[in-house]
Amino acid sequence: YTRTHMLSTPSSTRTVMTTDELRAQLEQLFPPFSASCAGSLFRSKDGCFTPHGLCAEFSRFYRAHVADFGLVEKVELFRLVESIVASDPHDSNPLANLVCTCFLENIADTEAGEISRPPMGPFSRAYFDPWHVRPSG
Repeated sequence: YTRTHMLSTPSSTRTVMTTDELRAQLEQLFPPFSASCAGSLFRSKDGCFTPHGLCAEFSRFYRAHVADFGLVEKVELFRLVESIVASDPHDSNPLANLVCTCFLENIADTEAGEISRPPMGPFSRAYFDPWHVRPSG
């Protein structure tokens, strides 16, 4: 696997984002995520995360703690998610793929997914909605 993925921001400038940089952004938004990473089963033998492992760990953490997060954290998270997903309209960016398949799909059909719909951007929501079966109440 490669740890470096090309990410096109909505302004069309190219930025290289590594798994470690994505992890740092997630830990900055959600400081308790750092402790979750330390004991993660998704880390490889060398202690690093694969890109998919990082998003799988974050989705587990997010589902468990979503009720503890304020609106500001959720808005900032989904601004980051939207910038990644919107940058890949041709489904060719591995980083966008893993954010969709290992985060958005993993929170779909959960309370965390329902809580997260309002701050999602249009590209994230377009991917998320077919996976999300709204809880019946």
